[in-house]
Amino acid sequence: MEKALLESIQKTLAYFDSADYPLTREEVYSFLWTPPTPNSLVWGQAPAMGFAQFLEILKQVQDDRKVETKFSYYFLPGRAGTVEARRARLAETEKKLKIARRAAKKIRSAPFVKAVFVCNSVGMEQAKEESDIDFFIVAAPRRVWLARFFTNLILRLWGLRVYGQKHKNRVCLSFYADSEHLNLENLRVADDDIHFAYWIHQMIPIYDPGNYYANFLAANSWTKKYLPNALARFEVVSRLRLRDSRLGKIWKTIWEKMWAGTYGDLIEGQVKALQMARLMFSLKEKAAAGDKSVVISDGILKFHENDTRAKYREEWKLKITNYQ
Repeated sequence: MEKALLESIQKTLAYFDSADYPLTREEVYSFLWTPPTPNSLVWGQAPAMGFAQFLEILKQVQDDRKVETKFSYYFLPGRAGTVEARRARLAETEKKLKIARRAAKKIRSAPFVKAVFVCNSVGMEQAKEESDIDFFIVAAPRRVWLARFFTNLILRLWGLRVYGQKHKNRVCLSFYADSEHLNLENLRVADDDIHFAYWIHQMIPIYDPGNYYANFLAANSWTKKYLPNALARFEVVSRLRLRDSRLGKIWKTIWEKMWAGTYGDLIEGQVKALQMARLMFSLKEKAAAGDKSVVISDGILKFHENDTRAKYREEWKLKITNYQ
């Protein structure tokens, strides 16, 4: 148990070390990568090893100088400088979350937008000053193109969307999935796509009146094989959580009813054709080739042309080798 847990702790800290991101002991436990646990573990079931037992072994590992700690953060040996880096990014993340909330407030009444999650560097609390703000948007079934059209248009009009060379403090709308396509397992670049698994568990649901975040985690229960202790992030501070406004909900309902059924399918197809015509050729080429960095379908739209998941995975494996 102790040896297996030590390896799990090292693998976990090695991944976050690539982002100069030390973890609290609670985070180490929650984010443990493949800890010793029964294969039969399912979502919501108690982990095989309790937190108290974990703390005992963590202290032993610390005493053996396999890991180090400072200001209640844990990190790999010789990486104490990452503590200040994380503190600085927490402050920057807080600034960007306020912008994210303002942006989500603008698009919450857009037809067919069911939920907005903050992801990537801001969702992971790793934002730098120059970082943009990435949204993962859940759309109504068979209306992902309409959701993309309205959200892009609204944020463009308000000057909040990434455009050209303008990225800092702007929203990047590069990932949509409708509520019937929340399982992203087939988009992994490898079975142990560590970056993707953590990405799924490091989102902040900023607008989610229909509780799609719980559905999203349940749909991606494949991650429990690697992160059995991961907790749902429902603890977002109340001042960030958005609800529907009365007038906005009426407005959204009217348009969604008007564009339901066959007529809505027709509008969806027209909006899709319009947007496809404007997409860069390189994106369409990657999607046609089956490149998992770019997905263009009627249920999922993913435009991460510079997908770094394979790079993160190779760096992580090399770092593990160096510290073992």
